[in-house]
Amino acid sequence: MGVKYKVLSADDELWSRENIRRMLSWEDYSIDFLEPACDGEEVLERIPEEKPDIVITDINMPFISGLELLDRIHSEYPDIITLAVSGYDDFQKVKGVFMAGGIDYLLKPVGKEQLVDSLSKALKTLEEREAEKVVKEDNRLRDNYVSSFLEDDEFSSLLNGKLFRPGKESHIPSTKAFSEMSTILVKFHDVEVLKQSYNKDVLRMSYDMKRRLRELIDAEKAIVFNYTDKVNEFIIELNATPARLKFFADRILQTFPIESQGPVTIVLHDRASSLDDIATVYREMIAELVTRPFGCGHSIITCSSDRKAPKFRGRYTDRIENQIAGSIAGGDIRQAKNLILDTAGLKRCDVENWSLLEVTQFTTRIINAIATADHSSDNRSYEEVQDAINYGLRTLNKDIILENVELALLIAGGEGAAENSSISSQVESVYDYIGEHYMEHLTLSELAERFYVEPSYLSKKFSQKYNETITSCITRCRMDRAKELMKDENNKLEVISFNVGYDDYNYFSRVFRRFEGISPSEYRKSLI
Repeated sequence: MGVKYKVLSADDELWSRENIRRMLSWEDYSIDFLEPACDGEEVLERIPEEKPDIVITDINMPFISGLELLDRIHSEYPDIITLAVSGYDDFQKVKGVFMAGGIDYLLKPVGKEQLVDSLSKALKTLEEREAEKVVKEDNRLRDNYVSSFLEDDEFSSLLNGKLFRPGKESHIPSTKAFSEMSTILVKFHDVEVLKQSYNKDVLRMSYDMKRRLRELIDAEKAIVFNYTDKVNEFIIELNATPARLKFFADRILQTFPIESQGPVTIVLHDRASSLDDIATVYREMIAELVTRPFGCGHSIITCSSDRKAPKFRGRYTDRIENQIAGSIAGGDIRQAKNLILDTAGLKRCDVENWSLLEVTQFTTRIINAIATADHSSDNRSYEEVQDAINYGLRTLNKDIILENVELALLIAGGEGAAENSSISSQVESVYDYIGEHYMEHLTLSELAERFYVEPSYLSKKFSQKYNETITSCITRCRMDRAKELMKDENNKLEVISFNVGYDDYNYFSRVFRRFEGISPSEYRKSLI
């Protein structure tokens, strides 16, 4: 729903107070009409607690006159909009109202049309103020986001060797101040979850995630930056003991639970070094990261000189490869599937503690073996399968990997053409589903999971077929339905906003204006 403004009315005469109260259905204007006040002193007592946006006051009241009240409000609470009511058509008092900051002057007995007109002015002023605040805050935050990104870019240049680019001035702080630092690498594997959490605003995501990480480590001289080449990786440089590093790692994982964030890997590099060595440190940490157990759980890895190199089993042997090739050549796809999933044990990779590196190497060799054994299919089909498997590897999602290994076997078995061409019907199904469920919270990853398509592949095919993104399609469906509902004057705009899938009317209004070029209220007026 949109912003609900508060109105406080003041009059020493009961009938006048009740007349204002009953004159309008205040809820229809998204206004909370507060219990009227009896005089100006009561208004001043109640303002700090009740925080009205609009004050309607009689001019002739005891103790504190209406003009005095207006002057006090204008001086002490300049954001409050004031309207004055009087039974006298007195120019000096009218002048006094405007000099005291009031925006309108109403003569008793106040008529409904007159009150509505004055309130419209007041509400318009409030909405314009809110819009200005939003713009200022957005600009302030955007400046912070951009500044933060530029800082990240400078630190990231230390990792990828581009620090001394011609014509580029470096703003990296002196490394002397950071000569005895340990390093923490925080990697969020499910990038889709990370992006959706911030409505795909990478700058805001980066800024906010760094803020949260700084709060968690609470170290004054720590450096926290987002590696700009990999938006899901954050680097923390700080002076801490190995025990303290482990404490911070546990604290970070507790703050980002798997249920809401997906799996996170933290790599700790406890050997003290300077920023000059961060590229080497980073490479060592990435090499250790792939040794993490494959699966949807969190993981903490320590990268230190006395850590023994992990031992990997030979998951993929020549014997397995020859058996798979023979099964495919003989058309026995079921046997090939059993060899991969059961005999070699890919379907148990998470419970049998396969490392990420082992699953990566195994699946790569499997797809290559299947493609080599299949002499009838276009290799592009297997490239698409490998892309989907890579997504499963990045997100540590075993189900995506198993589904696409089976898809590769279907292609090798001669069913690949039908499966591959079925993407068109799958995209059509996604389009139809959006048409029926646009008011729900839909994301690319959820739609891809529902229709068994790799997200980036679905996005590409959908855009090619309908010349719009999935997000644009959802928004267009919502706006079309909103316009239909606006034809009925009994449907309040805030209710329409909620019905088509927005719980924030202001956001709905901004989206509507972007699509239609005018606000929802202006569009409704054009219908009338």
